[in-house]
Amino acid sequence: MINEARLYQLLGERIRKLREGFETPEGRMTQAGLAAMVDLERTSITNIEKGAQKVSLHVLYKICEVFDANVLDILPRPAEVVQEKALPEMTALEFGGKTYVAPQKTLQKIAAILEMKEQR
Repeated sequence: MINEARLYQLLGERIRKLREGFETPEGRMTQAGLAAMVDLERTSITNIEKGAQKVSLHVLYKICEVFDANVLDILPRPAEVVQEKALPEMTALEFGGKTYVAPQKTLQKIAAILEMKEQR
């Protein structure tokens, strides 16, 4: 499963590094300068660099064109953004002299069903 937040965070960091390493006649390229070159507002560049705003594909290509960078070189590799599914925490439940081990939510549901049966 892709961790979308991590994907855009890494992409934004890489765009920021490209921008900060790019020298113009006036000095280091600013967010406002990059924004003007790719037809965005400065706040959009700020949000993209923070990972708070998704980058449109055509804008990503424009940004890469400004820095003479290959799109594939700034995209995070799948291994960097894959989110491993966490295993549920296992819990033990004793019932009828036996111990059952299962995820806590499952055991809570089973216990509730068993209590309902006992009350009848």
